[in-house]
Parts: sequence; C-alpha cells; structure tokens
Amino acid sequence: MPMTFPSHQGFIAPLWRRWPDRFDMAALCMGAAMPDVIDGLIAIFRGHFGQSIGHSLIGMAVLGIPMGLVLRRFVFRTVCNLTPLQNRGFLAYTWNLGVAALVEDDKRIQPGKRQTIILTSLIIGIFSHLLFDLISHGHFPWLLPWIPKLKIFPDWWYDTWLRIWSPTRPAGRKIGPHAVIWGLLSVVGIWMLLLPAIRSWRTRTKDTHGVAHHR
Repeated sequence: MPMTFPSHQGFIAPLWRRWPDRFDMAALCMGAAMPDVIDGLIAIFRGHFGQSIGHSLIGMAVLGIPMGLVLRRFVFRTVCNLTPLQNRGFLAYTWNLGVAALVEDDKRIQPGKRQTIILTSLIIGIFSHLLFDLISHGHFPWLLPWIPKLKIFPDWWYDTWLRIWSPTRPAGRKIGPHAVIWGLLSVVGIWMLLLPAIRSWRTRTKDTHGVAHHR
C-alpha cells in the first residue's frame, strides 16, 4: 500500500485542483487516510499492522465514513488555527502553502451543498485508498469479514525475494514485485502532491536570487 500520507493524498490531488468547487480538499485527504487509520487502531490491540476491516467495503461504510467526518472537522479546525511556520526552508513553505490552500478551498464550498460535497469527497477519498492498495498489494480484502483476503494476481506477483526487519511486522517485511510497485506508487503520490509547491518554490527562489543579484 502506498504511504498513508502524503502518497494517497497525491493520487487524488488532481480532483480538487481541477474542480475546486466540486470537491472538499480536507475531506478527500482525510478519506484517503481512513483505511490505514482504522487498521492502525486495530493493530494496537492485535499486535501487528496489516490490512483488516478498515480496508473492506463494510469497514468503509460503518467505520470510515463516520470517523472520517469527525476527524475531518477536528483536523481541519486544528490545522487552520495553527500559527504559520516561520522557517524559510522548503518544508515550512510547503506546509504554509498547504494550510492556506485548505482555508481557501473551504471558503469556495457553497453553504447549501456543503454537507453533500464533504460526504462525497470523503467517500471518494476512502475508495481511492482501497483501489490503490489493491494495485500495490494484490490481496482483495473488500469483502471482509465474510470472505478472507483473496489473491487476485498471478503467483509470481507474490514471490518473496527477501525479508527485511520491520517494527510493525513480526515476520519481517516481504520484498518482492508488489513491494516494488508499493515503492514506485509512494514516490509518484508524493511527487503529485508536492509538484505545485516545488514549482512555486523554484519560482520564488529564482525571483529572490534575481532581486539579490540586481542589488
């Protein structure tokens, strides 16, 4: 599965950038994280991480949507009330840019359509997580708990080239074809999310250097 944040959010970033009036940025981002949030909480009790009910359709409906609505409201209010970071580095610049985008995006939502847009965005965010995890992992957990996770790809997809130590997996993390896809998708997702900030940062840096040079 691609990284909970920021990879999953990067994959759905084109939606709110292309149609800012139709989607809620905060709900899309929160929805894209919810399956891992749910299974992360479950992992505390079962002692190890892995796809469970949070990555199923029933988990999306019963847990993901209500928890996502609550967390979307809480996280949005918390983040937007934070003081902008004063550091001049790229990470601080990206954080401040993201928070400003969240605030502006929230203002665009028409009051009469607000709840519908937030709910729709949350559901799309959750489903996007399930879809991209399916591509990068290969198991089909959508019908849990009634049907166990199914293998839907050819046998070679599940080959294990080696195992590396992992604090979240007792038997270690398997490295094989699906792990390579996981890594590639994680990088692509991060790039898709940060691309506007990277471009803006480069422009800002060039302008700053240009002014300093003329002085």
